[in-house]
Amino acid sequence: MRLQAKFNLGIIIIFTILAIVIAVVTIIYVDNNTIREAENRVRIYMRAAWEIHNGKVRPIRASAEILAQNQRIRDLLNDPADKALSKAVSEKLEAIRQEQEMDILNVLAPDGTVLLRTRYPYNKGDNLAADPFVQQVLATKQSSVGNAILSLERLDIEGPGLTERTIASSGDPRGMLVGAAVPVIQDGRLIGMIQMGSLLNGSIDEVDRIRDAVFENEYYQGKPVGTATIFMDDLRISTNVQDNQGRRAVGTRVSREVAEHVLERGLSWTGRAFVVDTWYLSQYDPIKDPDGNIIGMLYVGELEQKYLDLRTQVVAVYLSVIVVGMVLAFLTFFFITRSVLNPVRKLSEATKRLSSGDFGYRVPVRNKDEVGDLSASFNHMAEQLEAQRGQIEQDQQELEALNRELKATNRNYMEMLGFVSHELKNPLASSMMSLYTVKDGYLGEINPAQEKSLESVAQSLEYFQEMILNYLDLSRLEKGELEIKETNISLGPDLISPVLAGFAGALQEKKMRVENHIPDSTVLCADSDLLRIVYDNLISNAIKYGRDGGTIMLDAFENRNMVTLSVRNDGQGISPEMMPKLFKKFSRLDSPEYAGKKGTGLGLYTCKEIVEKHGGEIWANSKLGEWVMFSFTIPKSNKEF
Repeated sequence: MRLQAKFNLGIIIIFTILAIVIAVVTIIYVDNNTIREAENRVRIYMRAAWEIHNGKVRPIRASAEILAQNQRIRDLLNDPADKALSKAVSEKLEAIRQEQEMDILNVLAPDGTVLLRTRYPYNKGDNLAADPFVQQVLATKQSSVGNAILSLERLDIEGPGLTERTIASSGDPRGMLVGAAVPVIQDGRLIGMIQMGSLLNGSIDEVDRIRDAVFENEYYQGKPVGTATIFMDDLRISTNVQDNQGRRAVGTRVSREVAEHVLERGLSWTGRAFVVDTWYLSQYDPIKDPDGNIIGMLYVGELEQKYLDLRTQVVAVYLSVIVVGMVLAFLTFFFITRSVLNPVRKLSEATKRLSSGDFGYRVPVRNKDEVGDLSASFNHMAEQLEAQRGQIEQDQQELEALNRELKATNRNYMEMLGFVSHELKNPLASSMMSLYTVKDGYLGEINPAQEKSLESVAQSLEYFQEMILNYLDLSRLEKGELEIKETNISLGPDLISPVLAGFAGALQEKKMRVENHIPDSTVLCADSDLLRIVYDNLISNAIKYGRDGGTIMLDAFENRNMVTLSVRNDGQGISPEMMPKLFKKFSRLDSPEYAGKKGTGLGLYTCKEIVEKHGGEIWANSKLGEWVMFSFTIPKSNKEF
């Protein structure tokens, strides 16, 4: 990947990570702040809702307190048996009840007994001392206002139609009354009470006033933005929440979670609530009767979807700004890196041309920065290389001439070595034959001193013969005359037996025995003459450096394509530090245990060259003080000749 592409990819990755992080942070921040703001707004709406709800109580209380000062009502309380007065007061109060749209308007005796009801059939005589409003007035002789739940029996006594209305509106025969009870005081003593109130079951004026005052009856995507509800326990008895058919959802119940939090624990609940069929950001507050018992809930909620869409819009705006900013930053960074990398690219091109031999190319230097300094340094280097190139070419020509001269000298040396070795071979062989003729007594008996002297001469001639043979082989190798003539060789009969026969005298002299484990069926594809040189050298070394009376083992191991051959002898072995020298030309082992062992240092080198020309390899293993083994590989026979 080119440097510009790496920079571009790095910029894209950095800005992508940055965009994701900013987007996540923005979404979390906007989401938290939007929802938090909405919840705060709902709390404010709830305070407004309570003002409206309590505002409904205030005129009821005011009306009841005015009636408590009415003289005719006071006269009736002082003389309940006056039927004419009772009738006149009843007619007047019934007109007031209907005018103020009250469901209940009663006159009570000081003990809570009903003296007068203004609703047909004008039942009286029952005692309402257990009523929360009446109970509080009896205890404090002060006005009592708020909300209370009226039982089915109480509604039946208050007048026909009330029970039917509660059942029709919410399915529950009980009713929630918002009202007041006011004491009638005369000369410091309680002479009676006025109780009046209105049922909230099925009533819509209060919840609609809350909606209109707080939310301005606004709709969003067909749903009311704001809703309000009055609950009797967990039952909606007055609401402008709509069901999926567009009807007011009276008679439905709040979730169990909200009911437990508000009705059972008496705490306000604020958060997301699934109201009938839509999510609203809501608040539920407990409604208590004058005794402090929780009898219901007041709810206000604002449509969540409005805030979700607002949040989406805000996030979209934020992200758009971020994306535009990142694109501009990317383009700016792109052109900056491009201006930086262009000189680097030219410098790279100059380096390629220099490496291809164009020493005359120069990099234009336009900037006085680090890249400009680098370009100037490159030009200076190119000038120096161009200046040195002529000298190098001259030196190279001189080296080539010297190399040709050395090759010619080496060729002459090898030719002379081969010639001398060849010329010495025949006289040496004749001399050795004559020597052994005398030494073995064919020309007459010789004394021990003469035999010892002749033995010494024979050893020198044998070494001389070995050296001549090695030099002849080296000459052939160096001159490239050692060509492989592959044939199928039956290793045992064709090669091993003749070699061992040639060393029979040397083996007998050192009292060494040979264990030949090579099967007669082993067939190789090799040059028999060259392979004999390998075995001659290895077995000769095994005899020369092996222990007197020791054993020489010959082995062969076949695998799929190759045959591994080895020559192992008992002896002093070879130290690890000597191993790397074994197969080098003219290399001999300089150690005390090999002192007096003559050799040219060419045998193993010759073996290595022959084995490698066959496509094999040769190596040595040894255990110091016990044995040494030379192994080499030769291809198996797989050809027809």
